[in-house]
Amino acid sequence: MAKDIFSERKKIDLHMHTTASDGASTPAELVDTCIDLGLEIIAVTDHDNVTNVKKMQQLGNEKGLKVISGIEISTYRGEAEYHILGYFVDPENDALLGLTETILDSRVERTHKMIEKLTEMGYPLDFKDVKKYATGVSLGRPHVARAMIEKGYINEIGEAFTEEFIAGGGKAYVEKKNVLPAEAIEVILKAGGIPVIAHPHIINHGKALDKKEISRLKDVGLKGVEVYQTKHKQKVTKKYKKIAEELGLLITGGSDYHGENSPGIMPGDTGMSQEEYDQLEKHAHSML
Repeated sequence: MAKDIFSERKKIDLHMHTTASDGASTPAELVDTCIDLGLEIIAVTDHDNVTNVKKMQQLGNEKGLKVISGIEISTYRGEAEYHILGYFVDPENDALLGLTETILDSRVERTHKMIEKLTEMGYPLDFKDVKKYATGVSLGRPHVARAMIEKGYINEIGEAFTEEFIAGGGKAYVEKKNVLPAEAIEVILKAGGIPVIAHPHIINHGKALDKKEISRLKDVGLKGVEVYQTKHKQKVTKKYKKIAEELGLLITGGSDYHGENSPGIMPGDTGMSQEEYDQLEKHAHSML
């Protein structure tokens, strides 16, 4: 009988977040958690910034955990929100840092607008109430949710992510900066990285991506598909693995770990095989 890919913890997990974006773990905490769980190779893929990449790599080197540089850039095609992962990026690349600075500035503006909407709805918040939960450079909806908990408006983070509040399309929701998928892919390539479409079955404000749409992304430089994901059921995983193979795209996978900001998900819950990782790394070396 074939082994179920979800039946054991994976040692290679290439989708994780830290306090630099909307994760709850510091670099030190995340490295220690991964080592305790027996992981061997990970990627830090904070939203729209590479602030904690070097720190994660330093800690990983000291403790025997391989950490590859990464990022997850939020982009839009119409109203649909595509997340583009970038692996093996140069965290000091000017094009990458220019894009992330623009996006991060827009996140501050977005947070102010969500606060205004919530206040108008009868749930007053100040910017300082939210900012204190963002220990890194990036502000996100989980930080707004934590401020709402402190004020007693909700009891847990999940209650904020509803249509009543800040779920996609919710009453207090505000869209992120409108970066096009092609723009993010181009910048990742300029930074020496490998652009990969994240969780293609889960697209905010849009339908799951089909082969035709992924092929369009390939035409503008996409190199891989995040096939293995905690948001993907086994049937969906098989679907996207087939699409990736048919289009000649690399296969990646990761847990999308956020710590306590996304309860129930742990590093290695989903990941990729050594063979799949070797192909990814081989491609990265070929781009040097």
